[in-house]
Amino acid sequence: MPIKIGSLTVPGRVYVPPMAGVTDLVFRNIVRRVDRGCLLATEMVSSKSLQFKSDSRLMDLASDEHPIGIQIFGHEPEVMAMAAKMAEERGADFVDINMGCPVPKITNGKDGCALMREPDLAKEIVTAIHSSVKIPVTVKFRLGWDESTKNCVEFGEMLEGAGAAAVTVHGRTRAQRYAGNADWTMIAFVKKALSIPVFGNGDVFEPEDAARLLEATNCDGVAVARGTLGNPWLIPRITKYLDTGILDETPDVVDRLILAMHHCIGMIAYKGIRVGTSESRRHLINYTKGIHKSAPYRNRLTQVNSAREIVDVLAELVEQEAGMDGKRRFLSAVERYDIENIGKFDEGNNGPEAALKALGSAPLLVGAGR
Repeated sequence: MPIKIGSLTVPGRVYVPPMAGVTDLVFRNIVRRVDRGCLLATEMVSSKSLQFKSDSRLMDLASDEHPIGIQIFGHEPEVMAMAAKMAEERGADFVDINMGCPVPKITNGKDGCALMREPDLAKEIVTAIHSSVKIPVTVKFRLGWDESTKNCVEFGEMLEGAGAAAVTVHGRTRAQRYAGNADWTMIAFVKKALSIPVFGNGDVFEPEDAARLLEATNCDGVAVARGTLGNPWLIPRITKYLDTGILDETPDVVDRLILAMHHCIGMIAYKGIRVGTSESRRHLINYTKGIHKSAPYRNRLTQVNSAREIVDVLAELVEQEAGMDGKRRFLSAVERYDIENIGKFDEGNNGPEAALKALGSAPLLVGAGR
């Protein structure tokens, strides 16, 4: 079911919103190869930093990942408008404003969720951006600052009046951060009050959760964040379940670790061996969670320093879980991406298109039909 966000038509109802250190170019490439129609956004970009580094790689976009938005954060209307213009020039289909980040280093600077305590300033920011760009402006926010100041309904109405074309509502307050349960009832109140599309966010870890959220809130779409960590195939599984009612199985261990290998190769190709390998470790931990007797392998994966080490540890884990046939299947996938040549990406200065060439273009396995 398509969703209309201003001038932008989104094919599906699943949105993968920004996550710091996660939704980079490589992660989004994997998502796009398993689900062509979901909505995507970059990691959040500091509007202030763009005054000094306008070529931020956080705003790198690949040619085949649309529809894609760039999320910005800050609290100075003119600076935010400038950042939004840069996002538009970089090829974003929409610009998203972060008014929901609960992290102290963000909120202490009056950014992120701190703006929910200053609705007049938040309105000024949206108005300034809306008048500065031609692409749709969206906003992500929470229920409020804390339990005693849940102002999400009035805040959402204000955002719509200021020119927001869609909003994403996380069903927790800033004080909760990510603890406790998301309050879908409050999200439903926001949806009822607005005429623009609303994406509900919070506690979606299975396709059935997404369906329950949409039924409980009447939202236009569902935003899925933490549930995708080490689990990007959740996105196409949700899409299929919402569209057809069919619940695909999750990938087997071999396909799961092939996907982990793809992810890490992309990270190294894009960011260089040192940074790419280091940042891959957290993803490897997530991909291997829940696999029987995988704790010793996870410990080793926190110390890997090259693509070859990553492949060797994953191959051992595959053999333990799926025998030699599974290991052969895994190593066959490795050969397709020529791990031995990964050293050519040492410097990590590759542009989006050049770096993603390392992953090839074939669709990735996500478990369906196996």
